[in-house]
Amino acid sequence: MKAVLILLLCVIILIAPSIQESSAKKSNYIKYDTTGQKFNGTPTLCALEPQKDPTVPENIVPHMMKAVRSNVDAWIGPLKSGSPRDSKWDVNYVAIGRDKQSSYDYSKCDVIISFSKTPPKTQSAEILGVQYYKNGKNFVEIFYQGYGVCEELTNVWQIWYTCESNSPKLIDSMGAILRHEIGHAFGLGHYISEETGYLKGNVIPPSMMVPIIDLIASPVGAPINPADLQIMPVDIQKLKEIYGNKGWGYKSQTANDDKNILSKSDPTKTKKIQLKRGAVITEKISGTVPTDMYKKGQRADITVITPDGRAETQKILVDNKRTFEHIFNVMDTTTPGKYQITISYSGKEIKKITYDVIKIK
Repeated sequence: MKAVLILLLCVIILIAPSIQESSAKKSNYIKYDTTGQKFNGTPTLCALEPQKDPTVPENIVPHMMKAVRSNVDAWIGPLKSGSPRDSKWDVNYVAIGRDKQSSYDYSKCDVIISFSKTPPKTQSAEILGVQYYKNGKNFVEIFYQGYGVCEELTNVWQIWYTCESNSPKLIDSMGAILRHEIGHAFGLGHYISEETGYLKGNVIPPSMMVPIIDLIASPVGAPINPADLQIMPVDIQKLKEIYGNKGWGYKSQTANDDKNILSKSDPTKTKKIQLKRGAVITEKISGTVPTDMYKKGQRADITVITPDGRAETQKILVDNKRTFEHIFNVMDTTTPGKYQITISYSGKEIKKITYDVIKIK
């Protein structure tokens, strides 16, 4: 009887992905929420050094603190890239040692990042990290024990499943959890879709903000490599929808002020394309790289974000006259909606255009 139950479990595991993949292909459902919270100026992030724990060697603690800073920076670099030169995406970062934590003035902190051994008993033991608001403060907690992956081998099957763990998580796993929870602290919700390839390790996850529980153990295959969970263009684009293209707090100004800022410094255009059945429309996207940025032989990057949130980046040639050109084709099979196209050079955005594709009968 026991053997039959195990076999049934394995059959369910094998069948489930094909059902999900079929559903994903049909609906292509994607939802990317925000938390509704945002900073109104340059935020201060305070990282608390973990308290002494006999299960954690002291020589690991500096690496844990370094992971916090490096994974904050992992967000800031892409936010600056493609933004105007006078954008303000920097943060104030403060590391607070154990000896200063009891007397520190936390009113200076917009986000407080800390480590705990395990989640509170009121929460699921499977929680890897959490972000929440309390008394007007933004908190991020990372749990370094309590949840892991166990493996079982049989003559036929290799099964991974979630289990309790008494050893600290690896730094790379903590890093992935930190990136995810910091994304929540900045205002991002979860990226929800019916894509399932990343659950089986076939493809890179489409967003840093996929539900984090999938990082450690997939219900349909092997655990995801934490290094595969990276900040993607769609995540950066979503933050810029929240704050604007110039940094923290700019969208707190009046709507008219926002329009004036964008019209002066953001080379953004919007163009509607009405597509009839059987027609093919060719759009030429061209421009010139500024003289002070141009480097002979260096190509520009073009990123296209489709209506479903997918981002595709490729290199395009820049000639000796500093000019570039790209063809954007719209045809019968093109999905209606907005296509955001950004041209960047040496990490700086130099042209941006949005096409609103509308199909007419």
